[in-house]
Amino acid sequence: MAPARRAGGAGGGGRAAGGGSSNILQFYTDDSPGLQVGPTTVLVASLSFVGVVVLLHIWGKFRM
Repeated sequence: MAPARRAGGAGGGGRAAGGGSSNILQFYTDDSPGLQVGPTTVLVASLSFVGVVVLLHIWGKFRM
């Protein structure tokens, strides 16, 4: 016997798109708590981290 459908539309569990106040757009508002960092800062920091890791790997090869 198949499970009964819920009234409220087709689809799986969860809320409808745009229905709740806690969605992904909350992270980009000025009201969100915490450190606010732009996408350029995140890109530069992550690429710098990858560069440092690569340099440490190269330095470790020559040090052996």
